[in-house]
Amino acid sequence: MRITSTALLVALVAAITLVVYHVTSAMLIPPAGQGYWHTEGVQIDDVNNRPVRIAGVTWFGMESAYWVPAGLDYQPYTRIMDEVKALGYNTIRLPLSNQVIEQNPIVTQMVAANPQLKGQHALTVLDDIVDYAHKIGLKIILDNHRNMAATRHEVNFLNEGLWYSPGYPSSAWLRDWEFLARRYKGNDTVIGFDLRNEPHTQGPGPWNLHAYLYQGATWGPYRGVDNPNTDWRLAATRAGNAILKINPHLLIIVEGLQLYPWSPTSSAVENYWWGSILRQVRQYPVVLKVPHQLVYEAHDWGPWKWEMAWFKHMSYAGLQKVWESNWAFIDNPTWKFAAPVWIGEFGTCTTNPQCIDDVRPGNQAQWFHFLLRYLHDHPEIGWSFYALNGTNSNDHTADNGLLNAHWDGVQIPALQKDLASIQDQ
Repeated sequence: MRITSTALLVALVAAITLVVYHVTSAMLIPPAGQGYWHTEGVQIDDVNNRPVRIAGVTWFGMESAYWVPAGLDYQPYTRIMDEVKALGYNTIRLPLSNQVIEQNPIVTQMVAANPQLKGQHALTVLDDIVDYAHKIGLKIILDNHRNMAATRHEVNFLNEGLWYSPGYPSSAWLRDWEFLARRYKGNDTVIGFDLRNEPHTQGPGPWNLHAYLYQGATWGPYRGVDNPNTDWRLAATRAGNAILKINPHLLIIVEGLQLYPWSPTSSAVENYWWGSILRQVRQYPVVLKVPHQLVYEAHDWGPWKWEMAWFKHMSYAGLQKVWESNWAFIDNPTWKFAAPVWIGEFGTCTTNPQCIDDVRPGNQAQWFHFLLRYLHDHPEIGWSFYALNGTNSNDHTADNGLLNAHWDGVQIPALQKDLASIQDQ
């Protein structure tokens, strides 16, 4: 068959048109993670209904009485955030205190590498961080970490078991969340509110039913009797509804407990990581007036943090049973109250190879890699590594930080490689 030059020209034009169409179409599809985020079953979706995974880091320090995130003595905050973005994370979890919200103090120290911040109000610094996150495409989750800002002696210590404390009543905690909802309304850089960090039971032990009922946070009634002063589910529901009334697009993130009875009538209680028992959601779920905005949060740690009983003969199957019992069961799309789960804090030490790459039985690294495996197998579960920090708020070198003590690069490349393996799923 003879092909004329006209036919060749037509075919060439058609081929070019097809290529241009596909290239243009690809360019028109925005990357996942745009706009506000919402939930669909156990998945978090962006504004375009594209699945997105929270792959974040916690950048702590603003909950301290220095009023700013740690690291600002060493690097400009923009460089630190550029590093977060370059390393592949999409979200920063930013802890705050109620004191910084209510008093909005002036920053006077710990900003040697950011002299323009000295003399500014703390919430102006927060605005600057949110603005720069928007510029480079990072999302922010604000975390109510504590009521009273941590002094230099408390920067690694949480001494408040409930969401309120002397001087900061429950009404103030709620009012502060409403204030932040109004402050960032319409700014889709701030995608969610972590309502309270690690509700737990105050010591001393023993960790028994009396401690659960009278020394900290509870969830739902026990033997038909509820205590609204300690019921975290009721408080979280009130706060979530109040926030969503102001901005219906925010993710409302609810952590669990430290203690909980094994059954509705049992006097025996389970003791797990602070804020991380969510078994009670089966019977008493959080139900918000605005659907598709609820996320449950757990924190999980290995034997480096504390020697729990299940670490004595650690196996992947055994850990799966522990996780499924406490929080992972929520990640079941067939369950009536299914919702996304976010591992808001997990981490490992950075001072010993046994914490990262020595996976012999019983080591911290074995637990860490089992959790990475679980997150690899469940890409709908979001996470936030604790912590980004190369130093704590007192400028002491962190023993569990992603960045080095100068905040100008990763501390251990193998750790970053491990975390990168679960970023883009």
